[in-house]
Amino acid sequence: MSEPMEDIATGSARVLEGEPTLTQHATGSRAPKRKTRWPWAVAAVAAAVAVLVVSKSSKRQREPEPAAHSAPYVDGKWIRYSPAFAQHAGLVFAAPQARSLSPVLHVTGTVEFDPARVAAIGARIAGRVREVRVVEGDAVKPGQVLAEIESAELGEAQATLISARAHFEAASANARRELELAAAKISSHREAELATATAAAARADLDAAEQRIRAMGASAHAEPGSLLLTSPIAGKVVERRVTRGQFVEPTLTAFRVADLHRVWLQLAVFERDLGAVHAGDRVDLVAPGQATPLVQGAVAYVGEVIDLATKTAQVRVVVEQRETPLRPGQSVSAAIHTSAPLAQKLVLPRDAVTSVDGRPTVFVAGGALAVEPRAVQLGSQDATHVEIEAGLRADEQVAVSGVFALKSEIFR
Repeated sequence: MSEPMEDIATGSARVLEGEPTLTQHATGSRAPKRKTRWPWAVAAVAAAVAVLVVSKSSKRQREPEPAAHSAPYVDGKWIRYSPAFAQHAGLVFAAPQARSLSPVLHVTGTVEFDPARVAAIGARIAGRVREVRVVEGDAVKPGQVLAEIESAELGEAQATLISARAHFEAASANARRELELAAAKISSHREAELATATAAAARADLDAAEQRIRAMGASAHAEPGSLLLTSPIAGKVVERRVTRGQFVEPTLTAFRVADLHRVWLQLAVFERDLGAVHAGDRVDLVAPGQATPLVQGAVAYVGEVIDLATKTAQVRVVVEQRETPLRPGQSVSAAIHTSAPLAQKLVLPRDAVTSVDGRPTVFVAGGALAVEPRAVQLGSQDATHVEIEAGLRADEQVAVSGVFALKSEIFR
């Protein structure tokens, strides 16, 4: 039994060593010798990993380190920055200038009707509305009928007028006849004088009756008992307070007609600023929610009286407008471009002043690559410059360009 086992072991060893098997002897062919390749593959992978590690290490060594403090940083009361940041932000410094300003005053006001171009129309007498011919927004002409009112009081006044006219005509005819008879010595002069006096009294009664009709707002030749409400001006109906069948009293304002092509703007200007405002100064008007001026006007009147409660005076601006962007009762913001320059003041460009914690602030140079944020007190300003009342000396250098970039890096 030991010999077959040795043969099997020997045959297995030969197979592993690559010698031909019984099957190969049977077929008469010799199989190629097999080689083991996995050690070479492992060596290749290890070499590739080593090359990659060395490459990354050398790349990191070639990359420059970021410059320290490339962005501004706070150092006590100073803000320090690098030359690269100064060039990138475009920092430019300049000293404040001594010059005079023509300040632009920013105030608020209210639009009003021009009193010469608005009319309140009422019945003047009691009556009932028979017809209404216009509504709000209708354009009307002078003398156009707005409504018709029936009035018994007007009817009585018109009847009195007709009677007075008849009495006057009769008295006038009698006076002429008596004068002719007196001239012909047929009647006495006394009779002629009495007839003349009677005619004069009748004339007075007629005038009184006609004046009563006019006071009621009616025409002497109008239909009896019918009052026509007419517009005295051209414009638009901006208010209507009557309807058909309504009973009206003499105190009721039935309609309001206005010409809105010219309106007034009443501005409240503080007394400290009144000296800079003069008649003729240009005013830009902006309504709430608008970004651009609606219309332009001019100062027409500067008030003479100061309100003790608000310490302001009324400044009237007359606005001519083709359309109607401004409506009476509307609140607007106004920029008054004053024409009177103030005395010489220390000023900076408006872009040099920013707001930090709700206070106006400038960046004052403090040596090489350092600035000090400093709160200042502002005065008057115009379209390009602002007055510095306190907090800055004339010999100090202030950042006038790149302020926004500097602020955004530090106070964000």
